[in-house]
Amino acid sequence: MKKFLSLLSFVALMMLNACDSATVVTPSTDQVSFLIDGGEQVVDISSDGRWSVGNCPDWVKTDVQDGRLVIKTGHNDSGALRQGDIVLTGKNVSSIIHVTQAAKCTHITPSSDKVEFGKDGGTQTVNIDTDGIPQVQASEGFTATYANGVLTVTAASNAVGARRGEIKLTCEDQSVTIFASQKGNVCKTCGGSGKLTCPQCHGKGWYPIEAAGGAAACERCGGRWNGFTDDSSDWRDGTGRIKCPDCGGTGFGD
Repeated sequence: MKKFLSLLSFVALMMLNACDSATVVTPSTDQVSFLIDGGEQVVDISSDGRWSVGNCPDWVKTDVQDGRLVIKTGHNDSGALRQGDIVLTGKNVSSIIHVTQAAKCTHITPSSDKVEFGKDGGTQTVNIDTDGIPQVQASEGFTATYANGVLTVTAASNAVGARRGEIKLTCEDQSVTIFASQKGNVCKTCGGSGKLTCPQCHGKGWYPIEAAGGAAACERCGGRWNGFTDDSSDWRDGTGRIKCPDCGGTGFGD
């Protein structure tokens, strides 16, 4: 009789667990990457019931804490990029989290060494051939992220002058630079140069004085002339160019 009751209890427990099993198991991300030294990352899991960890690579440790999955890896001594899948299971449902861990990086090779944007900005991608997981730094005005062999670079709308910057990827003792540029609003008066031909000397830097039969340095564009003298230090030609009055010399418009 006791054996029969124990069997009934076991069956009831199994049925209770089955009824409580999740029909939806959704991780907050399906990809997790570790550097060669390893570490710990936490993935939030959305579900409507009980779920568990099924398959897991032998170099990965997992722990379930308050409905979240804690993923841990140690130092990668294999000498090769590690890849594997963590399988989360519920009731007739499963989800996969792909895990990678870098080994010593030996190369970072981008498909292009530059990205160019119009003044409206946008997003561009560059394929990266590498055996590591590069860290990314971007100049002001640009944002960049790397994941799974793809560098994604974004530029916001540019209401000022043209921008130039660098996207630098580093991993171990390897590094590579991708040059970024973006067009801006251009001053229509000076065409973006910030300078105009001096109207006083017409670009010469000096102008003739017909009455005296000589010439004068153009002070309008930076020249210097203190009268007729044998001291050459009192004479300096102008540049022939002046600051654009419309853009103040910046080269960009409104």
